[in-house]
Parts: sequence; structure tokens; C-alpha cells
Amino acid sequence: MKKLPIKSLPPSKALGAEISQDPFDLLAPVLKSFSFHHPKDEVGPIEEAWKVAKEKHEGQFRASGEPYISHPLGVAQILADLGSDRQVVMAGLLHDTVEDTDYSLEECRRQFGETASLVEGVTKLSLISKELSNAETIRKLILAMQQDVRVGVVKLADRLYNARTWRFMPPKKAAKKAGETLDIYVPLADRLGMGIVKSELEELSFKYLDPKIYKKVVEMVGARAGVRDEYLEKMMGEVKASLKSYGIKAKITGRLKSYFSIYRKIVLLKKNFDRIYDFVGIRVVVDSPQNCYRALGIIHEKWLPVPGRFKDYIAMPKSNLYQALHTTILGDGGQEIEIQIRTEEMHKEDEYGIAAHWKYKEKEDFGSPEWVGRMANWVKDLQDPSEILPALKSDLTSEEISIFTPKGETIFLPEGACPLDFAYAVHTEIGNRAVGAKINGIPSSLSSKLKSGDCVEILTSQSGSSGPSYEWLSFVITPKAKNKIKRFLSQEKNLEAAQKGKKALMAYMLDRGIPFSLPSLVHASSALGFSTLQQLYYAVGNGKISCFAVSRAVFRSKASGEGSESEKYSVTVKGVEKGERIELARCCKPVPGDQIAGFITNFRGVRIHSTRCPDFVRLSEENPGKIVDAQWKGEKGEFEAEIEVLALDRQALLVDLSLAISNACVDLSSSRQKVAANLVSAYFSFKFRDFPQLELVIKSLEQVEGVIGVKRVGG
Repeated sequence: MKKLPIKSLPPSKALGAEISQDPFDLLAPVLKSFSFHHPKDEVGPIEEAWKVAKEKHEGQFRASGEPYISHPLGVAQILADLGSDRQVVMAGLLHDTVEDTDYSLEECRRQFGETASLVEGVTKLSLISKELSNAETIRKLILAMQQDVRVGVVKLADRLYNARTWRFMPPKKAAKKAGETLDIYVPLADRLGMGIVKSELEELSFKYLDPKIYKKVVEMVGARAGVRDEYLEKMMGEVKASLKSYGIKAKITGRLKSYFSIYRKIVLLKKNFDRIYDFVGIRVVVDSPQNCYRALGIIHEKWLPVPGRFKDYIAMPKSNLYQALHTTILGDGGQEIEIQIRTEEMHKEDEYGIAAHWKYKEKEDFGSPEWVGRMANWVKDLQDPSEILPALKSDLTSEEISIFTPKGETIFLPEGACPLDFAYAVHTEIGNRAVGAKINGIPSSLSSKLKSGDCVEILTSQSGSSGPSYEWLSFVITPKAKNKIKRFLSQEKNLEAAQKGKKALMAYMLDRGIPFSLPSLVHASSALGFSTLQQLYYAVGNGKISCFAVSRAVFRSKASGEGSESEKYSVTVKGVEKGERIELARCCKPVPGDQIAGFITNFRGVRIHSTRCPDFVRLSEENPGKIVDAQWKGEKGEFEAEIEVLALDRQALLVDLSLAISNACVDLSSSRQKVAANLVSAYFSFKFRDFPQLELVIKSLEQVEGVIGVKRVGG
């Protein structure tokens, strides 16, 4: 993804915190912030979106007692402050209109075009969260972000505004929302590089998830503030002086770690709070990447670096484009102090992330970040909803490492990943056929732990005899690898059971001299409630149904099915009871000349479909045992067709089309039209007696002035 220059936020205490000085112009701060980031862009469409949102939410109020419009306005202001594009800011204003008012998505699409797709993405998520599990909400969010990552940006702004109002909720409900935010939305903001959003969500979640511990941490930090600040000022002065002596101009700032970060170190990492200096850091901002490395060398020359605590995110940026040098030194008095070294551009990148940089539609190859697609792929495959949240939480919160393919391509994996995780990240088949690996050219096992910067080559088996084993599940850590291994093992187990069942059934039938054929087995499996023959074999192999029961069903299927005919439609159907009711399917309305087949319904006889009909294709895959042969026995009968006519819009067009149909001497049943720009799509349903008469209708319509094309619907 291309990195582009970012401007700083206009002065404000926090995202979306500026209040309009004019009570009659509440949108002013949004327009001011948007114009600051996009001085050449028009604000008219934003004003139009504001008018619609204000009108539609009129009379609605939030739990806090505020007018409801305060929420979309606040979300839009957060998005504008982040530097988001015009469509995203408009989506912030409109994101609740489709869900909570009588404003339809179609109206939104007509009025605001591209913005409607973002509104639709966020609306679907809101509707799901009310009706289904949180896991399904998150699944839909990731899939929506795969189509347009800006949906995630709007959702995060929405969550941030709502988090600021948790004080109006019952404590238990607020704590539940906070836990969900900390597990999913905080790491999501981190992956999108939206550091400023991540930090505030983190603090608010901690505050409402465990208010007592939050208060205690605040008190402890406040009690040591004087000592901490004095030490930090001294160290900052020494760092600045050291860099200045080498001619490096730098902006030095101190930063106190967030209360949540301190809490994690005290409680989760079991650090001693007395080591308060570990809770502060120094940020060094210089003018170029070259001076970042020079500054690092100067600092390491003066102070001893702590082993294992250096990370170079400039040479190998994180997947969210984060760049900086991280080091921890033993400062004066032997106290640990963290130092980040970056350029001004890198600093702004960390604060605002993808919301400010993503330039949509400028290039055709611009899409969602690689990690969104990777996550969407395994989220799609997970069948058990209970696995989604733990896997997603693990994927989002793990520290990432950069691994290289032999061709130099970068694959991002969670810390602790092994070559087998890498193999599945490259391609499922490579993972399934993996037998070994080389790490930096040295032969290694598939379970070896990888570290950032490793170059990995996967050795695969060409025989096809090897494959995943249950042991692999004990050392892979990525959700994709685990899911693909489980699926392979499940398929192998099912295949073995099906093969065992097939052999047992064949042997049973042959031993007893019971005549059978493939069609009779298909009919028997359908009669026994199985949608495929493979499922029948699997059930026999697992002992869920006996060979005797199957043989009886085969015998019954051979004793019936003499066939049936329909004089009305000139159709012959094989494999059903004589006199069975036969009707033409209304989804495709087949006519003589179409390839056809029958589908045995539960209560309405046999429906005749065109074999190209999408509904028939689906039915044949789901219930192959209910498909029977059908043939035309003549070209005359009672048939119905629907014709689609595409034409240029003009006066009296529909009158001329109707006349063309009536001139062909057919009975018109119904008609409907759709108009887009200057094109008309007209649909006519009518009855006819044979195929030549249908051809006459089509030819007559093709002669009408302005007609571009004529085709039969479903044919």
C-alpha cells in the first residue's frame, strides 16, 4: 500500500471533541476538520448527508437523553479528525438512517452513490448484533472489510463514540461491551494503524471492565508522578544533548504508558510497580530514517541496551505500516527506560493509520490490506461459531513477525508460528503436502519456531501418500492452519468410512443375489433420507444404517417407477409412478427445444426444469436422488415464457412492444419495466402453443425501433 503524507490534527483535546460555537450550525467542526485534511475537496455532499440524517433522526433520543443526531454527528467528526475521505465522513452521518428510520438503502444509493455501500456494511453489522451471536457479528465485519476496509474504520469510530457514553449504561452491560471492545476492536484498531483510536478504546474498556483496579492504578501512578517526572526530564535532557553533540536535531518528548499498559505489566506480566521507570518512555523524532539509525547508535554508545529488547520496524514494518526503532536502555541509576525513534511522518502514521492514508479508487489494484484478506479466508471456512472469537482474538492480538519466501515475498505470521503455519499461509496444498522445511537454508523440522527475518522453504511430497496428522494440531498456531488440518483429517476419516461402507454394501448385495444398479442405489439413498450416495455409504460404514435396510429400499425402488406422460405439456417422465402430476417449473419456464429434467417434489408431483436453470442446478446438487429423466414428446402444448427486452427509452416504446407481441397472436399475461438512465428493461409474460410461435414473438420484438436485445428469461 502506498504511503502518503499526513497532516496533523487541528488543535483539539481528542478525536471529535470540538464543539460548535454556533448552536444553529452543529456541522461546522466536521467541515472545518475535513477541509483541513482535504482542502481541495467539496463539502457540499457532506452537508447534504447531514440534512438527510438530521431530518430522519428528528424526534429520536439516546439513553443519555441527548438527541439521537448527536451520535452520527460525533462519529462523523471522529472520522473527519482522522483525515478520512468524503465518503467515509458521509457514511458516519448516515450509518444509522437505514437501520433506525424509514430511509431505505435504495434511496441512499440514488442520493449518495458509493457512500451507500459503506452504510449497508455497517447497517448489516448492527442488525446482526441484535439478532445473532457476537461471533457472527465479528465474522460479518471481517468479510465486509474484505470488500471495503473503510467499513472497519466507520465501525471503530462508531464504537469509540459509544464507548464514551458507557456511563449511561448499567454497569454489567457496560462491562460486557468493554470486554468485547478490548478483545476485538482494540486489536483491530491496532491492525489498521489507528493508534489514537486504539489508545482511547483501551483506556475506556479498562475503566469500565474493572473500575476498582483502574482507580487503584490511577492512584498509584499519581502518587509517583513527581519522582517519575523529575527522572524523565533529566533523561530527556541528556538524550537531547547527546544527539545535539553529533549534529542531530531531534524533538524529544516523554510519554507515560497508558493505565492499561501499566495494568498489564503489573497484573498480567507480574512486574513490580516500584519499577515505575519501566512505565515511562522517551520518544525521539528526527528528520529522516538515516538519522533514526544514527540516533540509535549514539544512544547505545552512551547507555547500555537491554538484550532482546531492540526491534527494527523501519527495515521491516508491521503489516499495519507501523515504522519505528524500539530499544530499552539502562538509564541513570540502572533503571530501564524505553525509547522509540521515528520520523515525523512515521509518528503521524502511527496516530491516524489507514483512515487518513487509504486513497480509494485511485488505482484499480487498491484493495483491503493483505491481513484482512487472509483473516477473511479462514473466517469464511470456520464452521463452528464457538471457534471464531478465540481464533480471531489470538490472530489480532499476537505480535507479528515477517517471514520471507525463497523469492523474497513477505508473509506476516503471529509470533510463535512454525514452518507449517508458513506453508498453509502460502497455499493449502503446500501445507497438506509438507514433509520438511529449510530455515535460512538449514534443514529444520516443521514444528521449529520462526523468528522475524527468517527465509523459509517448504519441502513437499510428490507421491500424495503423506498428509496432515493429528500431531500437527499440537504445534501449529494460526487459525488457517488448524482449520485446514482439521478439514483434511475430517475428509479423510469420512472417505475411509464411505469406502468401508461401499465395500460392505456391495458384498452384502452380491452375496444374496440382490440385483442393483447405480440409479436404484441413488433412489434408495434418497428414499432413506440421504442427499447423496456418498452419504449413504458413509452411514453404512459408520453403522448408522444396516445393509439390510438399504437392500429393501433398492428392491422397492425397482418395483416402481414405470413412468408418466403429460398431454398438456407434451412431456414424458421416466422413473415415477404412472399418472404422477407433471408441471413446468415457473422459475425457468422450459419450452420444446430446451434440455430438460424432472425434480420429484414432496407433495406437488414432478416439476420440469431446464437443465441450465440455476434452481435446478442447486436442487440436483442438494438432492440428486430426486432427479429423474424427462423428454419432450412433441412441440405442441400449453407453454408460458417471459421475455426480457432491452431498449433505448423513448415515447410510446411500451405501446409498440405490446403491439409487436399481440401481432404474433399470443396472450399477454403480465408486464413490468425497469428504467435506468436512458435504458429500459421490459419484461413480458405470455402463453403460446409451440416453439415457432415463440420465435415469431422474439423476431417481432427485435424489429421495434430502439430495441437493443431480446432474450428469454430462464431459457
